[in-house]
Amino acid sequence: MAANGDTPDDIKNNPALAGLKIPPTGKASRAVLLVTKTLLFAGEGYGGAPILRAYDKATGAVVAELPLPGAASSKPMTYMLNGKQYVVLAVGRDTPAELIAFALE
Repeated sequence: MAANGDTPDDIKNNPALAGLKIPPTGKASRAVLLVTKTLLFAGEGYGGAPILRAYDKATGAVVAELPLPGAASSKPMTYMLNGKQYVVLAVGRDTPAELIAFALE
């Protein structure tokens, strides 16, 4: 299991926790998830950073961290076109909505 994102600053900088090494705990956000055969895609969603991460399902390691132009606002989906796989999701809440597609290598 892996946290979806870093630890919020108000926790990392809390004086009561001074001197402790706090691993990533994730943020209170509405995560959007997509599971494929070998990967788990997780966007932080509203309340989190505008990032889509790909995790190796077997190890939990982050294999990609992709910046988004806004918060993830829909669940990702995947499709194949001409032998190439794509992941697409909608972003935007405080910004105009967009569909963002990534090609998998």
